[in-house]
Amino acid sequence: MAQLSARQIALAASRMWRTERRFADSIISGLLAKKKLPPSDRGFAMELFYGVLRNLTLLDFWIGCLRTTRLDIDLRDVLRLGLYQLFFLKTAPHAAVHETVELVPKRQRTIINGMLRSAARRQSELLTRANAQRLFVRTSHPQFLIARWQQHFGTEYTEGLCR
Repeated sequence: MAQLSARQIALAASRMWRTERRFADSIISGLLAKKKLPPSDRGFAMELFYGVLRNLTLLDFWIGCLRTTRLDIDLRDVLRLGLYQLFFLKTAPHAAVHETVELVPKRQRTIINGMLRSAARRQSELLTRANAQRLFVRTSHPQFLIARWQQHFGTEYTEGLCR
């Protein structure tokens, strides 16, 4: 059996988190405990997994900008990983796209490939659109929490707190 990559582990962890609603740290540590990965790959898997979770709202906003029709939830998980690599980790587009496309079955690769290539081409536009959104989208914080912070601390301090 082939060794799982860091991206495959991060994807498996994301799907487990979504379906099983367990604590994130128990999911990723459980998966990594079963696999023999070099420390750099372990760190990359953890960064992908936690990074996607930290930025779900923003990543989903970008997915909505790239595709207005309904998208299978499993493909959404994959796109989140790819977009996180492109926008947050600044992974070279060819590497992020290729490695992310490899995570899905062949019949679904054209969708992922097209959307990630479009995101790479439209990166500045997507960033500008995100910056025009409300604070909870830009920073991927829960709306209720931002409202509470704004009430107690004011808008300016809340924006700094979210950053």
